[in-house]
Amino acid sequence: MKDNSMDEQFMREAAEHFTRPWSERRGIESIDRNDAVVLMKVPLNQLSDALAEKAIEFQHNVMGAEIEASGAFVFAYQLVGHPWSIMISGYLPSPSILESSELAQLSKQLGQAVIRLLISDTVNEIGYELFEGGELVECFGGSDGRLTDYSNEYGIQSELYFLSPYLEQGSEAQQTAYFWSRRRQLTAEDIGNVFNFPHQLMLDFDAFDPAIDSEYLLGEYSSRRGRYRVQNPGFTLVLGYEKDGRRQEIISVPDLVRVDYFRFGN
Repeated sequence: MKDNSMDEQFMREAAEHFTRPWSERRGIESIDRNDAVVLMKVPLNQLSDALAEKAIEFQHNVMGAEIEASGAFVFAYQLVGHPWSIMISGYLPSPSILESSELAQLSKQLGQAVIRLLISDTVNEIGYELFEGGELVECFGGSDGRLTDYSNEYGIQSELYFLSPYLEQGSEAQQTAYFWSRRRQLTAEDIGNVFNFPHQLMLDFDAFDPAIDSEYLLGEYSSRRGRYRVQNPGFTLVLGYEKDGRRQEIISVPDLVRVDYFRFGN
């Protein structure tokens, strides 16, 4: 016999978590996606001024407006109650502003930390790069399987870790991680699970990745050139279905300070 009280408790807890205040959220909201996110510990106005110096076209406060989705472009935005601003790109081609050398320079120009977060649920990989004062100071890459070490492109030598975070569940699967840092030395036990480790870094830096990407802001956009209206539709959690087939769902809308648009190439 099905215990409906357990189902109701689970749905209630899921709804409470899903609708918790955006201003209080920290860490990484979701790893169920393929994305590259850049976070900078400055107010949006300061980041936007720096990006506008390099862009060939820019528009401030584009929420509800139409923008041209063509070439290499990015959005910059900030959540209410958060000290970090966030930059995300449209899809290919990726603008040079997202390259490591540019992000290192931005960290020097803005005088604050910059984090580039890389997530791929397609290949079960996650990683980050931390820049301070114009230099890369820490980088990490982790996978549920074998992982390619790209750290030599920075002229550094990462340490290789083999992790077994699932043994308590009876699994023999291993994770692979590469880590390099000017800030600290870690053991495999310190890293633990490759997916939890970047989340903890974000918590330590009082940073938050809300899993907003260009498709979220532009609706059906999927690298097709054209004009699109910028929107903030919210995220939907489906709790179940009524007998008539209607979905039981709740929507949580991120509280955005503003969204700005920058184009860097045709």
